[in-house]
Amino acid sequence: MIRRLFAVGAQHNHHGSTTKEQAVPNTEGSRWLLLPALAIAFAVSGCGLSGADGQDALAEATIAHSSDDIPEGTSLVVAEQNASRSLPLQLSGATEELPYSLEFADFSGGPAVIEALRSGAADIGAIGEAPIPLAVASGVTDIVAIGLEANPGSSGGYFLATQPGSGIETVADLKDKKVAYPPGTGRHMIVAGLLARAGLDPKTDIEAVELAGAEVAPTFASGAVDAAILTGVQYYKVGSPPIIGDGTGINTGINTLIVRRETLEDPAKAAAIGDFVGRSVAANNWITAHPDEWVDAYYVGTQGMTPEDGKSLLDHIGTGKYYPIDEKSTALFQTVADGLLETGTMATAVDIRSYVDGRYNDIVDAQNNADGSEPQPLP
Repeated sequence: MIRRLFAVGAQHNHHGSTTKEQAVPNTEGSRWLLLPALAIAFAVSGCGLSGADGQDALAEATIAHSSDDIPEGTSLVVAEQNASRSLPLQLSGATEELPYSLEFADFSGGPAVIEALRSGAADIGAIGEAPIPLAVASGVTDIVAIGLEANPGSSGGYFLATQPGSGIETVADLKDKKVAYPPGTGRHMIVAGLLARAGLDPKTDIEAVELAGAEVAPTFASGAVDAAILTGVQYYKVGSPPIIGDGTGINTGINTLIVRRETLEDPAKAAAIGDFVGRSVAANNWITAHPDEWVDAYYVGTQGMTPEDGKSLLDHIGTGKYYPIDEKSTALFQTVADGLLETGTMATAVDIRSYVDGRYNDIVDAQNNADGSEPQPLP
């Protein structure tokens, strides 16, 4: 049974969902900006995810590692975005017979997830590639990635779209135009990269409109901006406007599981986190093997897309794989930090090696082997 929980300090908005103030890093300094973000949580009992508020498991995952070292009474809270972790875990059956209690809380954007960890509201966070280096450059040094998924060559499903009939046909045409993006995120990184490729300075050559991630699409749809970086789901929801660029060649497809360093000092939490990493690998591999079921459950069921649009988007994005955190995957992650520095998105160089931890690599490899999943070689 799933029980719905609302975060302390949250306030209901006029849509009936819940908002709370979340911190987003200001990349020009160490201050943190407050933006509203969705914060809805639900809990999972040891018998897995099911009931009226969830969907029944469509499979029975084989979990490769042992969880015998997790003490009774251990609990984890996972900060995610758009049910991106909880739903595949649920559908794959990877949360059946959990040896600890598991709760998910949904936030809007990687910076909000990071702040949830730092405030003690969550034990694990699921974010993309840009928020860690951006946060570190802003002075946040108490987080570390303990799980890494990558999808090299993918656009990430991020599209730089323009208003129909605007006459904007290339990224270079955005000079002096209003461009919307969520600061401190992978979308911010892609906008900066595309502008730099076109010879434009992201800080001076456009009128930047910085918004919470969920506000980018409605702002674009209102006509208040000339262009916006949209997620794939948002792109279809606003009517498939003209695209002048995407994340290909900038996005690495990296998604990370992150924790506070202090959390890893708790043996019970550390053991449960390792178990969660393994189950996340199993759930991710299930998506790869069951694309039609994933489209129906996620893109259609939770995002309100048509089956055709959902399939088209998944075909375009593809599915990433979990990799051990080793020299190659860390080097790929480093290219993200270097790109953010080169485009002026952040002012301080970041050595990403200090913010990754491969202690769960054996669990990742064992689960991939059990599922017959072989990640493609990294560039």
